[in-house]
This record gives sequence, structure tokens and C-alpha cells, in this order.
Amino acid sequence: MDCIYYRLPAENEFVHQQGQFELVKGTIPNGFVVSDFLHQRIFQFVPSVEKSTPLWHIHSDQPVVISQRDYQIEAQAMLHAFPVMGVEKAVYSRVKAVSFPIEKSEKLFHELAQTYPNACVYLISSAQFGTWIGATPETLVNTEKDQLKTIALAGTHSANDSSAWTNKEYEEHDFVVKAIAETLLRNQCAITMNDGPKVVTAGPVQHLQTDFTAKMGDTVAWQIAMDLHPTPAVCGTPRMASLDLLTSREMHDRFLYAGVIGLYSEERSRLFVNLRCAQLQQDKAFLYLGGGYTIDSIPDLEWDETENKSRTLLNCMEKV
Repeated sequence: MDCIYYRLPAENEFVHQQGQFELVKGTIPNGFVVSDFLHQRIFQFVPSVEKSTPLWHIHSDQPVVISQRDYQIEAQAMLHAFPVMGVEKAVYSRVKAVSFPIEKSEKLFHELAQTYPNACVYLISSAQFGTWIGATPETLVNTEKDQLKTIALAGTHSANDSSAWTNKEYEEHDFVVKAIAETLLRNQCAITMNDGPKVVTAGPVQHLQTDFTAKMGDTVAWQIAMDLHPTPAVCGTPRMASLDLLTSREMHDRFLYAGVIGLYSEERSRLFVNLRCAQLQQDKAFLYLGGGYTIDSIPDLEWDETENKSRTLLNCMEKV
């Protein structure tokens, strides 16, 4: 039997349910939902009244893990392709493998929830995709009736870095702000607030964040979410050119990393981008980590950024 654990940001309620993840085809999902990066596979959780001993599902495939040297080579090759492919920004990701026993996954979930009260913290396990855990700081859309909220979250420093934000980081953030505004307007949303950028802390890192509030028109919230995602914060810009570039350079399948996760209904939705996450196997955790590249990026610094992001989970893993 499949299972879900989750705790939404700034809430005290912990949800634990058993049931089944089902692949959604041709319909809008309802309830707890998770998708792969390009939402080609969308899974909806169907709770069951039956209970059984929790079984941690192990996915048969392990993602490709590359060395720092190979990362630098691939990242530099990607940067050389920017002008050729017309890419302005691309989010290049990698996978980091660490030792971690899957039997401690529930303890890790509760440690993440305690450490990151403003994150969407989850632990999910299914025969469809294995076992994943995460503490994501990034809202995709929050909707209630005709009101929609979303954020642009891009540009990263370590939490103890007091240096000034660079033009590269502001440019990286502005790409996301522009894409969100264009998408909302394209979907007949009237933007009522565009506030930012401001600095927010998410565990071991800090980000630039801009908050959006909008009034929705006739377009349903799920369609808006699918149009927004993947934003330049997890993909790049222009979207299709950056996707083509990432497909040619990343050696792993992102699977659920940077996909959509959360709750959806016609009346209210709380959807997030699945960041700061890991795929759990029997005795290993595979952490998925991304860095936003513009033409001025330095691969060594982007590697350091992914290492800083890995501490979101690693700090808690070391405590349980």
C-alpha cells in the first residue's frame, strides 16, 4: 500500500494517510497530487480506509551521480551553447548520493517539519515512483475561489553570506518575475500585487523573492499552474530552448525533482515546486540539486551553491 505524510507551511496539522497513487490521464486531479518535472506523469493519491504495516517502496533505477570535475565540464559546455541556442538562463541540476537508511525516513520527516516551519514538508512512498522526501520553500500557486498567489524565487546566497547581491543574481530573478507576470496575464488574471524582490531565508540558504497576488478570470487554477510550471526558476528561459539544452547536458532523469506537489481542488489549492528533495533507496539518499546559470555564471560557484542547498536535508539527516 502507498502512503503520504505531509505538513503544509505555517500549519500545525500533520497528515498521514495510506492508499494508492493513481496515474491521472485526461482529467484534472483532486486531492494530494505529485508530478514529474514536465508533468507528463501526474499522480493523484486515493486514500483507503484499510490500514497496513508501512512498506517503503524502492524504485529499481538509481539516478546518475557525476563528479565535481564532470559537473564543471558539462556546465561549461552548456554555457558555450547559450548564444548558439538563444538561451538566457538554464537551471542545471545534479544528483548527490549520501548514506541514509530508509528506516529513518519518518524520523527525518518530523525533523524537517520541526526545522523548517515555513516549508511544505512531505514523505511519500509508492510502487509507481519509489520513496521521496522533501522540504520545499517554493510556492507554485495558492488559490482560494478567484484569488491566486504565487512567488518568484530565484537567486541564492548561503544563509551566512552578507555580501551584496550581484547583477547576475538580480538578472536571474528578473527572468522569473517577467515569466510569471506574462503567464498570469495570458491566463486572464488581473495582477493586484507585485512585491519584491526581498531577501528570504530558507534554512541554510537565502533567496530573492517577489510575491504576486492576482484575481483569476475564467481559466481554472490547475491550467494556470500547468502554464506557470516549469518557471525559469527551475528550467530556464526561453522555456523550450532551455529544456532542449538541459536535456542534452543533464545525465539523469529529474523524475519528481522540480515537479509539482501539494493539494488541489476547484475551491482551494496549495501547490508547490518539489525542491530540496531526495529519492530514498534502502541505504542511500539521492539529493537533487539545481543551480541557475546565466552567461556570466562560474561553474565552481554554482557547484558551491548546490552544496549549500544540499544542507537543507543533510543537516537534518545528521540529527536522526
